[in-house]
Amino acid sequence: MKYFAGFLLLLIGCGAANAARSLSDSEMLGQKMILDFRYFCADNTPAATCRQPVTELTPALADILTSGAIGGVILFSENIRSVAQVVKFNYQLQKLMHDNNLPPLFIAIDQEGGRVARIPDAMATRYVGNMAIGASYAAYDTEFATQVANGLANSLRLLGFNVNFAPSIDVNSNPHNPVINVRSYGESPTLVAELGIATIAALQKQQIVSAVKHFPGHGDTSVDSHTGLPKVEHSLAHIKRADLLPFVRAIKSATPPQMIMSAHIQYPALDDTKVTSRTGEEIALPATLSKKILTGLLRNQLGYTGLIVTDALDMAGIAQYFTPSQALVQTFSAGADIALMPFSIRNPDDIHRFNQIRQHVLGALASGALSHTEFTASAARILALKEGHAAGQFLQQSLLVRQARATAALPSAAQQATELALAQAALTQLFNTKVLPLDISQRIAAIMPDTARCHAFTAALTGISPAIKVQCYTSLLASDMRQTAGWQSADIVVLADITPVHSVAETGGLDNPATLAGRISANARQQWQYALLKQAKTAGKKTVFVSMRAPYQIRHYEAVSDAALATFGYNVQTLPHKDAQRTTARGAVFEALAQGLYGKIPLTGRSPVTIPLRQH
Repeated sequence: MKYFAGFLLLLIGCGAANAARSLSDSEMLGQKMILDFRYFCADNTPAATCRQPVTELTPALADILTSGAIGGVILFSENIRSVAQVVKFNYQLQKLMHDNNLPPLFIAIDQEGGRVARIPDAMATRYVGNMAIGASYAAYDTEFATQVANGLANSLRLLGFNVNFAPSIDVNSNPHNPVINVRSYGESPTLVAELGIATIAALQKQQIVSAVKHFPGHGDTSVDSHTGLPKVEHSLAHIKRADLLPFVRAIKSATPPQMIMSAHIQYPALDDTKVTSRTGEEIALPATLSKKILTGLLRNQLGYTGLIVTDALDMAGIAQYFTPSQALVQTFSAGADIALMPFSIRNPDDIHRFNQIRQHVLGALASGALSHTEFTASAARILALKEGHAAGQFLQQSLLVRQARATAALPSAAQQATELALAQAALTQLFNTKVLPLDISQRIAAIMPDTARCHAFTAALTGISPAIKVQCYTSLLASDMRQTAGWQSADIVVLADITPVHSVAETGGLDNPATLAGRISANARQQWQYALLKQAKTAGKKTVFVSMRAPYQIRHYEAVSDAALATFGYNVQTLPHKDAQRTTARGAVFEALAQGLYGKIPLTGRSPVTIPLRQH
């Protein structure tokens, strides 16, 4: 393969279009892909069982990137161990491309904040999440959207990232949405647009490319596109006034997003073209593969001139129905500039298969199945953004300087203070029948989703007053607590719920794996929690229900709760205890919750989604 020596000189002197025309077809294809290297097993361990994290530049990784002139990489939590390590890794990646006269990489990450954050809490503040920002809007307008995005961008820039797949500007109009819910700012398209635009502007002001998602909208689905292929049956009129509105306004704003991510979702009102999948099933083209949606709607009708990037192509919404080769050819034909995670490379055999996939796409380009003119124009857009956004600027200082600066700045006390301020501003009281604020003399029985959150809540109550008496239990196994001493003597029962249920990885690591494996179903947990609160009221205790994720669940507990609060987030960080043999936990959400329960802060939050209550 020929390398394009003097690439940067050509780009600066002749412009992105001429630079793109100087690339070979193979090099243009490489620029149009962002790969993940979450795991790699040099001993050819099968991909399904390979769990060796990639945390530094290896010869195999270097060869893939340089031989394929790959345009970008995406890192996950498995790739990140410490500040110094990830700075070195990202520096190595950019230096590799520079030393081989290749364009700088897009180094991307999903750091939305809230439940989608790849960087460990001990390294960078994750904040509470978008729906919490939505809840703060009534009192604080776009203040927290800007502050959070500033914090995220600062951390990412220090660590060597230049693309953030954020924010989600999906309008969460479906209470049963399993994947977006609190990742959305709310149900109002205008609210989502305003907060999204503020976030985009703050990210891009600090030279972090904002890739908004998931076009044309993932807010009204009951299927997760990671595990299936959703379909949105909205009318065209509804799509325009709801799903599309945040994207339209962002594109027309003073700081349009430099990337827009497509959704693996069928939108028959936008494109009802039927195709036969690899399983023989006839389906409507998902947006990611639809020329009517990506080119006809996004490019031509909405006038978007930035980069279109797909959601991960290895997700079931695409991979279950199309081969990697089919998906790549179809999405490039549809108008995507960048294919994200088109194939998972986990061992040397996968490298061979990846090269076969590349040859298939190059064959489609040579045969005219893919337009060479469109391919070149796409490559030019990519190169122009890299140059205009100074994607390779991380090399302008030495590795040691980069490591020292990041280590000194992270984690940031100022960012942690903003996280707590947002948690306080978002805390929303849905109803209160003269139960709140609590009195320090009242004894508390708390039911939390797991042990880490028990520790975080207990520590937060101690921060209010060491005199508060609290016994904390978990709802993992739904055991009968009625005979326990703490339960019998309690005056107040505080029950916190995470619905949809959080993943095992989110539990904090303080529970026995066997206990986590035996977690009861969502329906069984809801029935148990309802019965528990009903029993508490029958026994003369006061009850407080706390929704920590999507707040729609509150309506199921209204009849057995004396008060209800919503936090819109449930982040927790496990920490070493002063006793070296123990581990504890903390979380801004729990500190704000404790302060709210005892009247230490005003409850200014307003739910950005509708909760149909019957009695309040």
